[in-house]
Amino acid sequence: MDKIRRLIAKRIQERGLTYKQVSLALGKNHAYMQQYVERGVPTTLKERTRSQLAELLDIPEEDIGGPQHGKPAPVPEGDVPNLTIHSGAGNGGLLHIAVDENGNVRDPANTDGFWSFPQSVKNLWRSMGNTYAFPVIGDSMHPTITSGSYVFIDTGHKNPAPEDIYAINYGDGLMVKRIALVPRSDKVRVISDNDRYPDYELLRTDLEVYGRVIAVFQWRG
Repeated sequence: MDKIRRLIAKRIQERGLTYKQVSLALGKNHAYMQQYVERGVPTTLKERTRSQLAELLDIPEEDIGGPQHGKPAPVPEGDVPNLTIHSGAGNGGLLHIAVDENGNVRDPANTDGFWSFPQSVKNLWRSMGNTYAFPVIGDSMHPTITSGSYVFIDTGHKNPAPEDIYAINYGDGLMVKRIALVPRSDKVRVISDNDRYPDYELLRTDLEVYGRVIAVFQWRG
């Protein structure tokens, strides 16, 4: 559980409320807040929901992912932000990154630099403005993606079709997995390229897709 979710859980308890009461006050289904706090779904709160929750719990909106007043976003020094988070190819990592209207990461602590590319590459990279990079930890996608590699995620591609590798969350944190739609059903198949890990199926509504893996940087030593 990240610091934003811990703060929300603490304030709900301090005010003598239940997750169900808060969910209904936000106009959501009764399980919304419990899923958000304990399962990480959705990953981030929409602006209107976040504002309502801040008012309900009497906490500054910037403390739960809102704009960081007085803390300017880092000036881009390259093409693709490198995020200070990791995804799991196995157990999931955490993802809670706020960006501004231009797609720039709001909090300087959430990025440690930028990847730069020659103009010939940028001319072919139509989705560069929606792309973010971060490392992968774990071996469930070996040999396609090895632990320690950096993946580049096109956050403009959130529909898991066609079958490909995506950054996802289904309650256990940020993961990188191969996703395939199950024909004539409302399910998706979550696939690990490493045969040591089993595949499994989920309802499409239980899967949050952050974007498609469009490139991988791998050290070969």
